[in-house]
Amino acid sequence: MRSKHGVPRISSTATVCALILLGLTLPLTAQQEDIQFLLLGKTRNHRQSPSGELTFLNTAFFGEIFLNPGGSVANARVTGPGDAKDGLYLSGDEVPFFAGERHSSIESLERHFPDGTYFYHFDTPNGAVRDFPLTFGKRGLESRNPAPFRIFLSQGGEVANPDKIDPDRDLQVTWEKFEHGGADPNGVIDDLIFVIFGNCFGEETVHSGHAFGDSFLTFSATEFLIPKESLFPGQPFQIEVEFSEMDTDKRDGFTSIITYAASTFLDIRTTGTSAADVVCPVEPLAMDGGQTDRKKPGG
Repeated sequence: MRSKHGVPRISSTATVCALILLGLTLPLTAQQEDIQFLLLGKTRNHRQSPSGELTFLNTAFFGEIFLNPGGSVANARVTGPGDAKDGLYLSGDEVPFFAGERHSSIESLERHFPDGTYFYHFDTPNGAVRDFPLTFGKRGLESRNPAPFRIFLSQGGEVANPDKIDPDRDLQVTWEKFEHGGADPNGVIDDLIFVIFGNCFGEETVHSGHAFGDSFLTFSATEFLIPKESLFPGQPFQIEVEFSEMDTDKRDGFTSIITYAASTFLDIRTTGTSAADVVCPVEPLAMDGGQTDRKKPGG
């Protein structure tokens, strides 16, 4: 069980003023109302062919700040070892996000973003947070990112061909076992599986659920259903399955997650004739930055 770190008690107004003069930032309860959780991760991505072959795409170091309803952050950045020494700045989107330069192997990623402690810095309407730590650490010598894995499809209890999906039937998505997925020893949240379904324009239309949401898939899940209402005749679609092995922590009222992730992307195509007013590209546009083999929407 990892230790939990509380906020040190401030004994006097003079002490508070001294800390401010020194340029230190005090964690404030009001700040915590803006943030649901902080995330840093390392991921690797693969493309699966219709016949089941996996092709490596890339690896990346990334971060996200998930906000509570009505919460906001500004000037968010991450500093740390390697290529993070000068700071990696998050977007100003609804979910602030960054992804470092993509690499051709886990070994290359580790050289640029080695294991160690990284620090979040950001401002909220209620105050500033500086030097909030998240630490990557190995268990033994091997990478903790899940091994490449395959996706399987079925309809009506029968194996489905990714290139000949019946748009009038629900689509069952299953996957190879999440070998190292497990329960969280800290009791915050167990290792997760995400299933995302998107259309040919790179838009997510079905999601299995986000961490701490109303519903989500943990490491023990074995299947997820794409309803037939999300399928349309004669169109390409796309499926992503992600395994996320995680280290969690709670300190100063903030929840943080380090994730070691792996994703598999699979294109599918439905039978029949597409509606005349829908003109899809031959291959779906990327709905995830890890799909570096696909054109981006608007690109």
